[in-house]
Amino acid sequence: MKNLVKLCASLGVWLCLGCQPEAAPLTETHASAIRDSVATAMDTFREIGSGPDPSAVAGLYSESPTFRFYENGELRYRSAADVRAALEGLPPGMRISTEYSDTDIEALAPGLALVRSLYESTIEGEGGFEFGYGGAVTILWAHEPGGWRILTGHSSAPVPRGG
Repeated sequence: MKNLVKLCASLGVWLCLGCQPEAAPLTETHASAIRDSVATAMDTFREIGSGPDPSAVAGLYSESPTFRFYENGELRYRSAADVRAALEGLPPGMRISTEYSDTDIEALAPGLALVRSLYESTIEGEGGFEFGYGGAVTILWAHEPGGWRILTGHSSAPVPRGG
């Protein structure tokens, strides 16, 4: 009897989920609108992050429990709160400016876009302190009730190659 119940339950799940119509592919008009709005979100991210309070950019990270951000092959942040804490831990007066280049924005589905880009960042602090670094970044943006938010991403610096 248990096997019959399992078979019926499995068949029911398959019938309910397996027979769903496929989602309609994005039209080029919709994909273009997603690319434009994510480009605007990236500009906002860059502008806020380069401002006098770098921690203000934390509002552009998703509060989703699935949030993750990796740096140079390591899981660095498991939540938007982790990002916020790191940004709030920066010394007063520190500014981070970032420029993006060779940016590609791909609309994946309604409300979901992938950004691939190179970046160059400069950190400036009191007393003439300055440090620059760059690399590549991939960011998955999700459209949430408050607008576009970073759901997951990865940044990495170039690895020196022998030869």
